[in-house]
Amino acid sequence: MIPNRILARIAVGGGFIALGSASYFRSRIETAIKRSEYFELAVKQLKSSNAATVFLGEPIIVGTPDLGDTKKNFCDGLLAKFTVPVRGPKDSGSFAFEAFRSAPGEHWTVGDIDLFLNKEPDRKLIIHSKAPESDEF
Repeated sequence: MIPNRILARIAVGGGFIALGSASYFRSRIETAIKRSEYFELAVKQLKSSNAATVFLGEPIIVGTPDLGDTKKNFCDGLLAKFTVPVRGPKDSGSFAFEAFRSAPGEHWTVGDIDLFLNKEPDRKLIIHSKAPESDEF
């Protein structure tokens, strides 16, 4: 019979391995999203926006999307929607964007980009707007 003390150590060690693995894979997924074509295009358009620089200030620091919120943050291969925290020296908030493409392997097109500010929660700044054409989607 194995003593309880050894079983407890095995359980604790297994827990640390499981938590470490989960953190590692979450980090890999977040990095893959931030390096994706649609994410980089949206961030580039946000940072080049005069409205964003006026309200947030420069530099604009882009956070990481909450992977647990699958209603606001998802990608199915043809449509990507994300809400990402942003901050600058003047204010902070989040920007929401959507991107689309007609088929896997095609280039992404950024649709709407909206900026929400913490100091003005009832206000939405439209940074970019482009609806998918009917034959693209």
